[in-house]
Amino acid sequence: MSVLNSTVLSRAWLSASNDFQQRIPNPSVNSYSSVIEHLFAPMNNDLFNEFSGLLNGLNATYVDIARFENPLRFIKKPSTSWGNSERHVAVKYLQAHAGKFDDETLLKVEKPEFVEWFYSVNEPRRYDFSWSKQDLARAFAQDGTGYDDLLSATITQMLSSADYDEMNIMIQCFAEADRRMDGLYRYNLSAAPEDEATGRELLRGIRTVAGRMKFPTMLYNHIPVPVHENGDSLILWMTPEVASVISVETLAYVFNLPQSEIQYRTVIIPEFPIPNVYAALTSEDFIYYRDYMTGLEPPFYNPGNRTMKYYYWANALIGVNPAANCVLFTTDANTVIPTITMSITGATLEPVNGEDTVEIGGVKPLKFALTGTVTNGSGSPVAVEPDSATFEVSATNADADEAVSLNTRTYVDAYGVLHMQKTGLTAGDLVTVTAKSTYVNPSGATTDYTASATLTVAAATVAGAKECAVAQKPFIEYTDTTEPATASE
Repeated sequence: MSVLNSTVLSRAWLSASNDFQQRIPNPSVNSYSSVIEHLFAPMNNDLFNEFSGLLNGLNATYVDIARFENPLRFIKKPSTSWGNSERHVAVKYLQAHAGKFDDETLLKVEKPEFVEWFYSVNEPRRYDFSWSKQDLARAFAQDGTGYDDLLSATITQMLSSADYDEMNIMIQCFAEADRRMDGLYRYNLSAAPEDEATGRELLRGIRTVAGRMKFPTMLYNHIPVPVHENGDSLILWMTPEVASVISVETLAYVFNLPQSEIQYRTVIIPEFPIPNVYAALTSEDFIYYRDYMTGLEPPFYNPGNRTMKYYYWANALIGVNPAANCVLFTTDANTVIPTITMSITGATLEPVNGEDTVEIGGVKPLKFALTGTVTNGSGSPVAVEPDSATFEVSATNADADEAVSLNTRTYVDAYGVLHMQKTGLTAGDLVTVTAKSTYVNPSGATTDYTASATLTVAAATVAGAKECAVAQKPFIEYTDTTEPATASE
């Protein structure tokens, strides 16, 4: 049998305190609406709580509090509270030069090259809620049991909301980097990791890429600066499904587990924001996140509605590091890296100025080059660096029927310059320089190449007065005006 509301009000009025009976009309005499109007009057909160306690018998309130923390928090940099932008600079590798003991380039400016990028304060987020003690006090016991717990739980959920959004923003950096950097490097998998075979394929790819990242490379980043990684600086990103395949389907079949377990820090994320991606191997600096003036602000009390307003601000410098490595393991096609290929057909050795004569005691710059094509079919010679060939020098007389003895003053230096001795040679003698070099083809056979050049020995130029060393000094003024000497002098 159902119980009417009027019956409930009558029994509560009879069982209530004397104060309740004095201030709340008797339901048996007054109308139902009149009783409800007095019971819910703003000044009758205590009487309403008394009425609720008579009906419900509420003895306690328990509030669930479960704080969610961003699992990617360890990637974040220390927070900052000043400034707007940060400049990051990477230094390019320096070029090697052949050693030369009589080098005279001390004052030559060799500017190092840099690459720079910036992070600015962005991504402002605010979380707020209003808290009315007057309203909530009507739902709790007079001693306040559960009231403080509910406020604490609400603030906890405010922090959890901020951390959850922060995690999703950091994960979204994969999609932003893929869109803004003309595509991240992709490592092709034959199928999604779902069993032992596909799990092993993924694990093999991860170890292959991690091994390559130990050496300086520009394959996996997005600036022309080589970078390298080690096991401590790498992070392996996986979804829960892929992580379970690797740990259950793959590693379970390996007997020596300690040597087969993944040696990099592993991060489990709900999903990748890029289709067909199942795992990613990145540097720990791939996602750059630094908090800026983030925290809970002092609450504000509004006397107009008697509420407390709580605010939480989340500001940060967030972006993707173009210098950091990142490889996506996906069923999409492999990333194609353009390769410069050279097809070498031979070698040449010739004087730099085209003249095939060399003076006794003089010097003659020679140019050694490889002939062939480079990628696009260009037929121009392939320039080589100094000290890339060995040279042999021999000489014969003008008729080329007798060998001429050469001493150590005749040689070719590391820069391909022929130096001639001052004695033992006559004009008309023939000097033959033979250059030997090896082209190491990383994608094919290694081939030896030889080229020679024959020069005619010319008599040394006799320097006149105006051509002497004194005349070459810019701070000495030379004149050929003389006065005849006399005996008296």
